[in-house]
Amino acid sequence: MTQRELGKAVGLSPNAAGARLQRLIDRGAITGFAAQLDHAALGRPIEASIDVWMNDERDRRPLLDVVKSDARIVECFYLTGPLDFRIRARVASTEDLNDLLTSFREVGVRQTDSRLILEQVPTS
Repeated sequence: MTQRELGKAVGLSPNAAGARLQRLIDRGAITGFAAQLDHAALGRPIEASIDVWMNDERDRRPLLDVVKSDARIVECFYLTGPLDFRIRARVASTEDLNDLLTSFREVGVRQTDSRLILEQVPTS
C-alpha cells in the first residue's frame, strides 16, 4: 500500500500517514510487514483446522519438527485445556489432508479432529 492509499484509508495526508507509520515502526509497535498469499494459486486451495491430542504431550518435539518443516502448516498453537494443539493447514486436496494427518500419527499423535474451513469471516 502506498502512503497515498494509506492516508486515504485513515483520513490523513500521504505525508502525515507516512510520518505516523514511521513513528510506529521506530517505537517497535510495527515489527514487520507480510505478504498476503493466494493459496489457491499456490496449489493449496483447501484450508483445514486440526485439533491434536498427543499420546504423551510431554514428548511434543517430534510433532513440532513436522510443524516447522511442513509447508502445508500455516499456524500452530500449543493450548491449555482438553486438547494439546490446534493447527491450521493449507492442502491441495482431501488426499493431501489425509497424508498430513498420517504424518502426525507417525510422531506420537493419538487423535485428530479436522474441519474444513469454508470461509474466513472478517473481524473488522
